[in-house]
Amino acid sequence: MMKRKFLYVICIISMISLVLAGCGSQPKEQAVDKANGAYLQIVDDAGRTVILPKKPQRIVVLSTSFLDLLYGIGGQAIGRPSSKTPPLYPASQSAEEVGFVYNINNEKLVALQPDLVIGFQGINEKIIPVLENSKIPVIMLKMKTYDDVLAKIKLFGDIAGTETEAQSMIDKMQAQINEVTAKLPAQSKKVVILHASAKNVTVELDSSIAGNIAKQLQIKNIATGSQAIDSDPDITPYSLEKLVEGDPDEILVVTMGNMADIESRMKTDLASNPAWAGLRAVKNGQIFFLPADLFQLNPGVRYHESVEYMAKVVYPEVYGHVK
Repeated sequence: MMKRKFLYVICIISMISLVLAGCGSQPKEQAVDKANGAYLQIVDDAGRTVILPKKPQRIVVLSTSFLDLLYGIGGQAIGRPSSKTPPLYPASQSAEEVGFVYNINNEKLVALQPDLVIGFQGINEKIIPVLENSKIPVIMLKMKTYDDVLAKIKLFGDIAGTETEAQSMIDKMQAQINEVTAKLPAQSKKVVILHASAKNVTVELDSSIAGNIAKQLQIKNIATGSQAIDSDPDITPYSLEKLVEGDPDEILVVTMGNMADIESRMKTDLASNPAWAGLRAVKNGQIFFLPADLFQLNPGVRYHESVEYMAKVVYPEVYGHVK
């Protein structure tokens, strides 16, 4: 009899251990046990745990990429960032402006009395103390790679309670990307991705938006494996010597700022050097400026458009030329 009781206790302990182990392996974004009375628990990209006691009804989004994503999965916002670009979802313009992403008006933001603020990690951290003092939940998210985009679509679906719409968007986006990658030629090309501003020129690594898209298209980035600069893990210093050594088939340029100023800077710093003229891409006229809304800013729900655009630039013989 005692032996049976002992075995029974051992079984119960084993079952509890399995349950606890399963709980420890849950994903970062997860629903809190409904018995606790909470709606959602989120570990954001800054490592902060934020608990939403109920479904958010008054959401403020501080990044245009996140605003498009929220409306794309059927959500709504009461506050949004100011923007100079046309809205992807016109309905989002009914939300109150709270300033540009780099210069949020804290007073206006708090006055809206949101029950959730979604900020962009690396830009909006300074507003965290202001919102926490007002007991307003805030999460900091980043979105660069394709995996980031998919994770945020799912998360926003959980937040807005539109999980079905979110999954539908993921499935559609993946199908569109698969349609492009299915046609990739057996022989891949080499590229360098220059990040050009009016102040300087650097080279983008695989972790950048354009670098990640190139990797999905199996395009060889000659900067792969290079040491990133301390202030930005996505770029490495420009080196004409390494550029000549890699001799890419094409030069892709991601711009930030006024195009006339950038072209002037490139002519001064790059084109004036005789070694530049000797590059295969330069001799063949294979220098392409990528649109900022698809490669400088995260394309978010338009990620498949970025993939298709780069495919057309690098492999026009397969996908046709960019219009």
